[in-house]
Amino acid sequence: MIKYLRNTRKKLPRYVFLAVLILFLSNCDTLINSLTQPTTATVGQEITAVLDANFNVDGGPYTKQIIIGILAPKSWKIGENAKLTFSGDKGTGTLTLVPSNQVAAGAKNGENWATRMKNKFGIGTNFIDDMEWVPFQTTESLTANNNEKVNAKFQIKMKVGVDGQNTSVKLGYVICNKDDGLPDDSSDKYAVKYSDCLEVTGGAGDLIDFCNPSLAVLSPVKVLDNDFETITFDNTVTTTALKDVQNIYLCATAHTSDGQDIVVCSQDERSKMINIAPNKFQITIWPRGYFNVPAGKTLTGVDYYFTDQGGTVKVGFGNVSTVPFKIKFLCD
Repeated sequence: MIKYLRNTRKKLPRYVFLAVLILFLSNCDTLINSLTQPTTATVGQEITAVLDANFNVDGGPYTKQIIIGILAPKSWKIGENAKLTFSGDKGTGTLTLVPSNQVAAGAKNGENWATRMKNKFGIGTNFIDDMEWVPFQTTESLTANNNEKVNAKFQIKMKVGVDGQNTSVKLGYVICNKDDGLPDDSSDKYAVKYSDCLEVTGGAGDLIDFCNPSLAVLSPVKVLDNDFETITFDNTVTTTALKDVQNIYLCATAHTSDGQDIVVCSQDERSKMINIAPNKFQITIWPRGYFNVPAGKTLTGVDYYFTDQGGTVKVGFGNVSTVPFKIKFLCD
């Protein structure tokens, strides 16, 4: 036993050295030096964003694939509408979509890359949770040597506003490598950056504003009359006529394709919103059921207000009582 302990003491420095060496060899800092992206576009337009990035290597050599994630509205279908290339110290190349069944490096619960990015970064500094992270990877592995500082420019060409809706949104970008992933304890292994508000115009309907807090938030933004829709009233955004009112109700009028109106504006349990936080209220409806739509009829949209229990005080779009918020039922 004593001999075993002596041998262990002799080997311990070597074990420590090996552990430090392994840690040293896995150290590769990722930095985004700059993001260049337009601040305006029209629906369906292809824009170009450029990420200038550095990979600072301690240890190595490394041979790794690079992962790029893009945060965008779900309805833009970035996975189908983006082309990514890179150029720099390691030559040029292309990126392709990461398969949805590929488990992200370091994922705690077997998440794929898109889910890991969403769990890690959420929707960034946006206010409407109707966005997704879409991951791409280099088609080939790139090799970097010890103490090498590698620069690369990632060019992202993507069509924006393909859903035809006027939108204001902050796109997000993350860079990491396929082996290290997005660890919780090593923020230097990845870099994330968000754009300024991108204003997409020329579409139909009211502006969908991801950038700024809104009195009324829809989730999802794009629905049909047979989909569930969650409406949130954020009474903290500004001072409204319903300030500090504890019981808030939905007052809504649905419009059918044949020109009829169906009104549900009684202040009862059906229309009462749930208090989810101080001065924040929410209700989830199934439009066809909520408005008792007859078979054979379809809804084209809903106008709605928020009211107090008496129904005399109401808040609409722009914090006025005369202009309703709107839901438009749109197909893909």
